Amino acid sequence: MKAEKTIATLIILFIVLLSSCVTDQLFNKKEPQSESENEQAEDVKEPVQEVLSEIPSNQDIDGPWINADYDNEGRSGKVIYIKTGEGTYNYEAIDKSDGSGNKFPGTVKYIERYIDSEGRLCGKSLVTLEGCMSWETLDRISADGNTLELQSGVAQINTDGARYSIYY
Repeated sequence: MKAEKTIATLIILFIVLLSSCVTDQLFNKKEPQSESENEQAEDVKEPVQEVLSEIPSNQDIDGPWINADYDNEGRSGKVIYIKTGEGTYNYEAIDKSDGSGNKFPGTVKYIERYIDSEGRLCGKSLVTLEGCMSWETLDRISADGNTLELQSGVAQINTDGARYSIYY
């Protein structure tokens, strides 16, 4: 009986380790395959400084953003960005808009930022959660600086698409 429990425990441990490896492969960025991909990957790592210096202060993502409609909906009701350098921020996603619930800290590093034809500050960044995964996200701050839209895993923000979020 003791041997059966030990074997069962080892099988469970093996499954957990295997799923961890699969998760890492699914969510971690792949290594570039060619020299041109290496050049593109190097370009992506550095924020575009000349564009960053033109950002209007009322449109900086720095600070808390809230949407109470996301409370208890499996989405972050509050996200906080704290500027740490040119194009880099500490980041925290929190379950509820009042700051309670699970907290997911990480960092945000901008790859690109620009003002679109409607006067909105648009950005593409790499979001990395502490000790976990990372992904690219697009964001857009309204011309008046009062609304933040976010969407990950897309080439262009689609307000009707999956993973679209809006904060105030």
